[in-house]
Amino acid sequence: MAHEDLWLSKRVAAGGWIGGSGSGDADALRLLPGARLGPYEILSLLGAGGMGEVYRARDVNLGRDVALKVLPQTFSANADRIARFEREARVLAALNHPHIAAIHGLETSGDMRALVLELVEGPTLEERLSVGPVPILEAIALARQIADALEAAHDKGIVHRDLKPANIKLTSDGAVKVLDFGLAKALEPAPPSGEGDSPTLTAMHTEAGVVLGTAAYMSPEQARGQAVDKRTDIWAFGCVLYEMLAGRTAFSGTTSSDIIAAILGREPDWTPLPHDAPSGLHRLLRRCLEKDARRRLRDIGDARIELDEASAPAAPGEPRASRVGRRPLVWIGSALALGILALVLFKVMLPEDVPQADVRIHQLTELAGLEEAPALSPDGKSVAFTAAVGSTRQIFVRLLAGGPPLQVTRDPATDHLY
Repeated sequence: MAHEDLWLSKRVAAGGWIGGSGSGDADALRLLPGARLGPYEILSLLGAGGMGEVYRARDVNLGRDVALKVLPQTFSANADRIARFEREARVLAALNHPHIAAIHGLETSGDMRALVLELVEGPTLEERLSVGPVPILEAIALARQIADALEAAHDKGIVHRDLKPANIKLTSDGAVKVLDFGLAKALEPAPPSGEGDSPTLTAMHTEAGVVLGTAAYMSPEQARGQAVDKRTDIWAFGCVLYEMLAGRTAFSGTTSSDIIAAILGREPDWTPLPHDAPSGLHRLLRRCLEKDARRRLRDIGDARIELDEASAPAAPGEPRASRVGRRPLVWIGSALALGILALVLFKVMLPEDVPQADVRIHQLTELAGLEEAPALSPDGKSVAFTAAVGSTRQIFVRLLAGGPPLQVTRDPATDHLY
């Protein structure tokens, strides 16, 4: 088949691009089934987007099916873009991570260029979410794998920039495969002087200033066309985790502009989140979805640790929560013990005819493990404390205004009676 016969030209609407007028058309070129690109025979179209079209193809040399991502021809007109893309592809090939779809190579034929990718069988997370939210433990397990993939990429200096459920595959054995790592970063043009690392793409089939990415998962800085770093992936991760738990997107609207307005100006609705989710999970979501990137979670590895905490088994009879979330309970218990001690001290009279009260006070201090800690009375006028008397410790009370301390326990021989 001749090279010019490999393509079928068609017209597709370009509406919905962020920052564009939404009224223009763009030319898209499609490979026909049976066409060949090097040793790869096209079998079927898997999907299409602004960054190219993805085909199921057969590697006739190795006898395996692959995913072939054919880049738009407009990208081949700029030698700098191609060089940057190939450099980024080599970095991606070095990732070799179990939760990142592998890159097998690059294929060039004339002015056509394609990525040869691992073909991952199974539904996307987007397809899974179409039937409802993901159970908490399953959502934690999936999010843990996504975070692991992002961490590996970030360690290599690669930012995804378009993390979303449609770019996350779920295999039959429950594993996650994240697709399209770094492609948006690799394909962006060099920014004009003074604009930094702008995530915009200027191509023949788009208008200048179009923002790369999918609206519902864009970070605020990405939606504004500002410089982005790994924290934009952390925002998108938060959006994906929210959607898994709530069964709906964190930011929604009837148009892309409405969605962007929600991202920039409104907080997510936290009420659809399951109330029995670990407290650490709620805290993680809020930190990932901080609009100010300076206040956002700075490292996806911290999210992975938090997810590990959230999935840790709880002690028998204890509600499931992160270990960090359980710490305040210890502090509250200690404060309560102190309060009870102070209350008993000042409700019990000190005469010698109340020995059981003396014993009970002493036991309260032992149970709380706070023999050395002073306790303020409810009215704030006195303090209770322990001090050594001979070979034992006894409880004393003293007015803050002054005066000698008063010993309120005197008989260690009765300590075992309580």
